[in-house]
Amino acid sequence: MSKTLDYLALAIILTVMTFVWGAMIFDDVILAIIVACALSATVTIFVKFFTHNKYRYSPNLLATHFAIQGNEYVVSLIANTIPNAKIETKQNYVYLNNCLIVSLFKFGTATSQDVATLAKEATSRGITQVFVLGYGIDRKAYQVANYAGIRIKLVKAGAIYRYLAKHNALPDLKKKKSHPSLKVLFEIVFSRTNVKYYAFSGIVLVLTSFITPLKLYYLITGSVSLLLAMFSLLFGDGSIHSLNAFKELENAAINGCVSSDNNDPDG
Repeated sequence: MSKTLDYLALAIILTVMTFVWGAMIFDDVILAIIVACALSATVTIFVKFFTHNKYRYSPNLLATHFAIQGNEYVVSLIANTIPNAKIETKQNYVYLNNCLIVSLFKFGTATSQDVATLAKEATSRGITQVFVLGYGIDRKAYQVANYAGIRIKLVKAGAIYRYLAKHNALPDLKKKKSHPSLKVLFEIVFSRTNVKYYAFSGIVLVLTSFITPLKLYYLITGSVSLLLAMFSLLFGDGSIHSLNAFKELENAAINGCVSSDNNDPDG
């Protein structure tokens, strides 16, 4: 689903960009639209073809697998890629002579506290270079690392995928086929976090209409962005199409549907 949205966003951006250039080059607006659509479709298909079968499955799937299985599992996979060497490992750490490899896979970025913990471990061994395996690192975490006197470098799932594939150590995971859902798409497009992006782009486009010959085009696209901002502000709190857990809780209380685990143990 997320990859489909990425390709869709790429096609839209390319179409808009090439249309603006085409409108400046060609006198015919229809011709500019045809050229823009054809070029964006060609580029999108090329990108999809180029990336097809590059991975047996998505590195994001591998990252999700790591987050579920735990960081000790990640460390064991990496350590087993060099069976003839005695590599010291502990929990989510791999100790080398001149650096420390730390697995911090979870559903989120590495926090300042995570970096503070690994910094203490690194400095206790006189190590100043740390490679962090994970989704990402908070900006404040880099400040903590700088204060502790260590250098941290992020290693994402794509690089780990290629390394494990090189050593025939990839977990046997099946590529998940997701079916597009209008409900999920609605929640993504109208997320409350998108308000500022829609509003900013809308304001810029509307203001640009005052200094460009494509006045109507910028007014329309700017108005659409501002409308999207309004819809995201009104309906982007995540409650649309989602099951209200508190209503279910109230219904359960009314109907007497209480879990047996909550019953009196002496009853």
